Amino acid sequence: MIWAIVIRALLSFIPHSPHQKVIRLLYDVTDPILKPFQRFQLGGAGFAVDFSPVLAIIVLNILRSVLMRLLIG
Repeated sequence: MIWAIVIRALLSFIPHSPHQKVIRLLYDVTDPILKPFQRFQLGGAGFAVDFSPVLAIIVLNILRSVLMRLLIG
């Protein structure tokens, strides 16, 4: 999941069609994770910095750490 988020973030720097099947699949997989964090943007009209990928990766790493501790004991 983290790699999917990284790839999506990198795609934001290059022109692409969100209607391509692979791109659409990537968006469908990552949207539920990124949407809650997309309100944390800096900037105004014309230029905004979206921190949702960074925040989502941090939360996923924390969740993974907590789950590993619960499973290992």
